Amino acid sequence: MKKQTEHGMIKKEKMDLQELESRLRKEKDNYQQIPVPRELKERLEKTMGRAGKVHRFRIPAAAAAAIALLVLLPNTGAEMAYAMGNIPVIGNLFQAVTFRDYQYESERFSANVEVPQIVVEDMGETAEEPTEETNRPEGEKPADEQLQETLEQVNFDIDAVTNQLIEEFKKSAEAGESYGGLEIHHETVMNNEKYFTLKLSIFQSAGSGSESYKFYTIDKQSGRQIQIGDLFRENSGYAEVISENIKEQMRAAMAEDETKVYWVDSTETPYWNWEGIKEDQNFYQDGNGNLVVVFDEYEIAPGYMGAQEFTVERSVFENLLR
Repeated sequence: MKKQTEHGMIKKEKMDLQELESRLRKEKDNYQQIPVPRELKERLEKTMGRAGKVHRFRIPAAAAAAIALLVLLPNTGAEMAYAMGNIPVIGNLFQAVTFRDYQYESERFSANVEVPQIVVEDMGETAEEPTEETNRPEGEKPADEQLQETLEQVNFDIDAVTNQLIEEFKKSAEAGESYGGLEIHHETVMNNEKYFTLKLSIFQSAGSGSESYKFYTIDKQSGRQIQIGDLFRENSGYAEVISENIKEQMRAAMAEDETKVYWVDSTETPYWNWEGIKEDQNFYQDGNGNLVVVFDEYEIAPGYMGAQEFTVERSVFENLLR
């Protein structure tokens, strides 16, 4: 009886695997039919066609597998989902996957680049349909169409930024002078019911190092990419409020530690003083709804201070939000 039970379980598992394999194959076929924007396709083909013997430039199979499995995972059993836990899925609908990478290694130069793309599991469920109370303005695109356009724009920008940095690195490596390095990695820093934020970290070295970031924040309800000002009411004065809070944090940090230097309140070099946050300021929201404002190296302090982050408590700006 026990053997019959075990045989039945094995047979069932085999059938489940066969069914899953069939579904995977179908999803793979569907994925391969997704049209790639012409500009992005041309740039990828051009760059990949230049790949030489010394370096690698490839699209990992894991990225394609992750995209193909996005629809399947919520519909499989708990055991199967656990078995597939190594797939790079972040959040319920929005995901960031490493679309391709670039690596180079020589005696004087090295590069390790991850090029991410943002994908959405089910475009039809990412945004709410308009209701009688929240009809969209005339001429405004439906949220799902807007999201599709936003994803294409953001992914194209990520590709353009990384391609430019890779090309600059290649020229330096081919010249063979001095030393150089390039590191690009990505991280999802916000993925809640309202926003998705992807952080692109860039480190370049050529004698000295330079650290910078790019943040991409998407409003899940409207499908639009947003900047820091989109969080606040018009004419709310948010920039002054947030900037002054950051300046207060700078002053407190310098008073506590004399090794810390920020370009604020300087009478000797007033032209270096940081004036305040910009319209395209790097930012994201943490899990508590606080605002994290991010500055590249050399933007608000000497190079030895590195890149800087300041957390502005939600209570400081809550009454200014939309």
